[in-house]
Amino acid sequence: MEEWKDSSEESFDDRGKKTIEEGKTAAILAYVPFLCFFALINKKDNPFALKHGKQGLLLFLIEIVAVVFLLPKISQLFWTAVLILCLVFVILGILYALQGKDWKIPYIGDWADKLNI
Repeated sequence: MEEWKDSSEESFDDRGKKTIEEGKTAAILAYVPFLCFFALINKKDNPFALKHGKQGLLLFLIEIVAVVFLLPKISQLFWTAVLILCLVFVILGILYALQGKDWKIPYIGDWADKLNI
């Protein structure tokens, strides 16, 4: 015999899925330069979007540093590599957000977790 369940009560898994679905667009936008602020401001109550927003913010800051400090020759190669790596992380972040998966960028994800926003 199955136990009766009140249909008005959501299970923990249903709330988690609902949180991901509600924050998915903001999580995707978080990896686009300048648009990380959408997740940080408009979806700050959504843990899924907020986590992606924090990572997107740190990527954005690294991208700004890379662009500003592009110096001739050797440092230009270094910063070009940094920008390419950021682009890879942007693409991966968007793909994980599209799939509704939680993902932590190596090193950057740890820093993002420490941001008190």
